[in-house]
Amino acid sequence: MDERRDRIAGFDSMRLVMVILVIKLHAAMTYMMFVPQWWYVIDGESSFAMALLVVFLDSFPMSTLFFLAGYFAPPSLSKRGASKFLRDKFMRIGLPWIIGVALVAPFFAYASYIKFDIGPVTASSFIKDWFFGPFYQQGHYWFLGLLFLFLTAYAALCKEPPSRGKANASAALPIAALWLVSVLSYYLAVYFIKPAEEWVNIGYVLYFQHARVVGYAGFFALGVYAWRRGWFTRDGWIPNPVSWGFGGVLSSILLLYWKFFAAPGISAGANAILDALLYNSVMILMTFFLTGLFIRTGGVHQHAVKILEPHSYSIYWLHQIVLMPFAYFIKPFDINIWIKWAACNLFTVFACFFLSAYFLKRAPLLRRIF
Repeated sequence: MDERRDRIAGFDSMRLVMVILVIKLHAAMTYMMFVPQWWYVIDGESSFAMALLVVFLDSFPMSTLFFLAGYFAPPSLSKRGASKFLRDKFMRIGLPWIIGVALVAPFFAYASYIKFDIGPVTASSFIKDWFFGPFYQQGHYWFLGLLFLFLTAYAALCKEPPSRGKANASAALPIAALWLVSVLSYYLAVYFIKPAEEWVNIGYVLYFQHARVVGYAGFFALGVYAWRRGWFTRDGWIPNPVSWGFGGVLSSILLLYWKFFAAPGISAGANAILDALLYNSVMILMTFFLTGLFIRTGGVHQHAVKILEPHSYSIYWLHQIVLMPFAYFIKPFDINIWIKWAACNLFTVFACFFLSAYFLKRAPLLRRIF
C-alpha cells in the first residue's frame, strides 16, 4: 500500500492473522463432525472439537477483514481520486475475483458434484447444466466480489475527497448501531427466508450468505467511519483488549453451547433470535478485541510473520487451490487428524507464500494485481 503513514502499526499483522484463521477454518472443515456433504474433501475420521473450532472461526475473521478494508478505503480514495481509485480496485480486487470465479470455482463445484454420486458428465455439460445451476458457487472468492461492490459503492457515494475530522473519543453509539442492525437483519433473514448457512446467488455475479451480508456491509462502513473519526490514532478511541476480549470469550462460549447443546430443545423462533444475538455479538466483540490487541502490541514481530505480511492477499487468493489437493493427498494416510490439520495449515501457508513471492509478485501482469 502507498498510504504507509495512514497505517496503524499492527494492522498488517492483523490482516495476515485473519487470513491464516480462514485457512484454519477451511482445513478444519475436512475433519469436523457434521461436515456438510458438499464439502470438497472429507476425511474418513471426524472430530467434535473440529466442529467447535469451525463454528468459532466462522464468526469473526471475515468481518474483521471487511472492517480493515473500510478503514483503509478513505485514505486511498483521497490520494488517488475516484477514477484512479476504481481502476486500482478493479485491477487489485475485481480482476482477481473474475479470474477466480471463472477459472477456479468450477473445479470446486465439481468437487462438490462428485460427492453426490450423480454420475459421469462431460465438462461442457457440467458447466452448462450443473455449475450454472444447482452447484453454482464462487469458492472463497465471494469475499472479493462483495468487497469490490462495497468499494465501488463507497467511491460513488463519496462526493468529495474524504478527510479526517476531529478525533471522536466515543465509539459506543456507532458500534451499538452496527450490532443492532446486524442482529435485526440476521434474525429477519433466518426466520423469514432460510438458514444462515445458505447462500444467495444474484445473477451469477454476487454470491453471499444472506444473513450476514448486511453485517459485512456495516463493518465496512464502520471502518470508513472509524478512519474519518480518527479511531486508533494517538488522540482517538482504542478498544481495551481486556474488556473486549472477556466479552468475546464469553459470547463465544455461549454461541458454542447454544449451537451444539441447547438448540435442539428450543423453538425455531427462539433459535433464530439466539443465532442472531450470539453470532453477531461474537463477530463484533472479537473484531474489536483483536483490533485493540494488535494496536497495543504493534503487531506480531516474529521475523517469519513480517516476511509473510506483504503476501497475505496472495495467500488468501491461492489458499483453497493449495489446501484442498493437499488434504486429498494425505487423506489415505493413517495419521491423527489433528496432525493432518496442522500439516494442511503449514503446507498451505508456506506453499502460497512461495507461489506469491516467486511467481505472482514477479510475473509482469500479475505483480500489478498481487
